[in-house]
Amino acid sequence: MVHPGVIYFVNGLHEYFKIDLESLPDKLSPIANFTTERSPGWTVIDECIYCIGGIKEVNETKHFSVSMNFTKYNTTNPNSTWELISHNRNLRWYRPFVFAYGRKIYVISGYRLVSDYYDRDDKADWTYWGEYYNLNSQTWHYLPKLVGLETFSGFRIAVINRTTVVFYSVSGSVLLLYDVAKEEWIHKEHHHPNMYLANMVVHPNGLEQCDCRPALFSVANNTTAVVCHSTLYWLNNDLCLYGYDYVRKRWFQSNSLLAELDWSLSLEPHELVFAPLLFYLDDENFVAICRVTHKELGIAIIEVERKPLSLNVSLKFSGALHIDTKCFGINLFNGMAMSQVQSPHHAKQSPSEGSRVYAWKKKICIRGLMVDVVQFNV
Repeated sequence: MVHPGVIYFVNGLHEYFKIDLESLPDKLSPIANFTTERSPGWTVIDECIYCIGGIKEVNETKHFSVSMNFTKYNTTNPNSTWELISHNRNLRWYRPFVFAYGRKIYVISGYRLVSDYYDRDDKADWTYWGEYYNLNSQTWHYLPKLVGLETFSGFRIAVINRTTVVFYSVSGSVLLLYDVAKEEWIHKEHHHPNMYLANMVVHPNGLEQCDCRPALFSVANNTTAVVCHSTLYWLNNDLCLYGYDYVRKRWFQSNSLLAELDWSLSLEPHELVFAPLLFYLDDENFVAICRVTHKELGIAIIEVERKPLSLNVSLKFSGALHIDTKCFGINLFNGMAMSQVQSPHHAKQSPSEGSRVYAWKKKICIRGLMVDVVQFNV
């Protein structure tokens, strides 16, 4: 059985809430505030939010700069405030991709302000793809350079098993892998012409029956994929799951969940604000979260069955989250992170149950939106 528990979420620049799904809407309380910076990258470790790379206004001059501050917020402490961890990172990216591996927090890629391109005082070496902060030594370190690809742009980033970073581009037909455990690039073929989705005339291998590739291109180009067993997955607005296998270099398309999920989603690419966001639970279960109306989120647990020549999905759980917001609507595209805690513990068993039951607890965050999911496996 799979069911959600606790949600943290932010909307706009001011509204941060903690929602107990068992007693909606009574337990609603703010937990943090990002108003000092916009468009940061962030991740969650042990219920602490680590935030970096936001944009700030300089001396009320209407000029903007990217903050170099690396801060921490403990969501379990009711009196918590933002704690400065470091202020001297090397690369001034804003909205970077941030994730944790052991005692290291990686800050990879992102965007540069136009003014930074013309800053003669900027001594940063922008040919590095990113850096990481070692919490033990309290020092910053560059990722090793990738020879031949010192300049880059347009990549989305995902992580496999928390050990391998995937850089991919469905508009550039490129996919790269980086091993964070060995701190080295995995040198395999990075050209993937069949991954290209921008050509609306030629059907990529595996998508011959797909009639909504413009929407799929927008979803894959603007949302983070779930990566599992050498396949990148996206849930498109037609509620089909699409996967690109970068070893076999071909696409897969599943059946649709339109009949099971009451999500009225447009297939127009410019309405991507209503696209589902996908998260990994385990090799057979993903979580999808989507803005259904301006004050309602839809959540679904999807079971995935991948075979050598087919991809099938079924719905295990679905629900609606009603959000009491003073903003005009809900925006889920301010960043995302996932924190997972695996804590086996005993649960009550019926007389017919003869095996031990473990609960695997995972937390899904979308710029402050944290969904607690507990899955019991007998």
